[in-house]
Amino acid sequence: MSPPTAPPRSQPILPISTGLGPLQFQQVDYGVPAPQALTRQLQADDDRTRAAALSAIGAPAQYLQRGHIPTPRALQLEFAPMGQNDDQDAILTAELDQHIVSAILVPADGLWRRVGTVIFPTASADATMLPSTFLRVARSVLQKGRYRAIFTAATSTPSGDGAENQGFMRVINNKAVVVMSFVSELRTCDTGHGKGHGGCDLTLRWVQPDLSEPVGQHTMLVSGLGKLSPQEAASPLSHAREFELTRLRSFVCQPFVFNDASQHYEPSAQPASCNLPRDDSRGR
Repeated sequence: MSPPTAPPRSQPILPISTGLGPLQFQQVDYGVPAPQALTRQLQADDDRTRAAALSAIGAPAQYLQRGHIPTPRALQLEFAPMGQNDDQDAILTAELDQHIVSAILVPADGLWRRVGTVIFPTASADATMLPSTFLRVARSVLQKGRYRAIFTAATSTPSGDGAENQGFMRVINNKAVVVMSFVSELRTCDTGHGKGHGGCDLTLRWVQPDLSEPVGQHTMLVSGLGKLSPQEAASPLSHAREFELTRLRSFVCQPFVFNDASQHYEPSAQPASCNLPRDDSRGR
């Protein structure tokens, strides 16, 4: 008799894409003034007041050195219930010379605590990266009474190549938690010297409810794949989200389920081709 055949090894389920890219996330627990007071202090004439406020939101150390304590070029304050109750959590975002900084603030017994900070190194000369494009607050895909913070970091090269990373954040047990992160846009361009003779390969990704699993914390990561011709890639309109969506020709879907132990969405199956209407459900 031949020896028994070993069962095939199960292949690990790999997500389509993970990682925060250039986004830097710090989870902390630090008492701070109320968000409205911090907003005023960040614009104060007194250097020491601004320095204390910059420290409170978790700004990089380079902005706390004597003689270089800037006034933020722009500020944005958002309120939304991102935790597991109806409290209004706050996100205070400041645009500095070389960084955008978002502080996640939660109320606790009449006081406020900073539970996380997200930092994106980007020059203020980049007109495409502002507090409003870096952060948006959106209703949770699965819990309609809750919201999530979506952070977006976009980088590009003169040749037309570029990538955009997104991180979805919730407040869980009074902690700021990145529950999902992925490359939301990837553009790879041929300058015309290779065999592709110009044009760009395009991938857009977004999250939407998994309609095949109506019960439970299930969601779907969708990748739309397409290509831009050399003429299209050269057009200024080619970077518009609506234009890119019309050029998607195939879709890949991967289901995710929320893992209570890791407090993160984990892939539950391999990615596979799927048929979807060309609709960007991210609400941009």
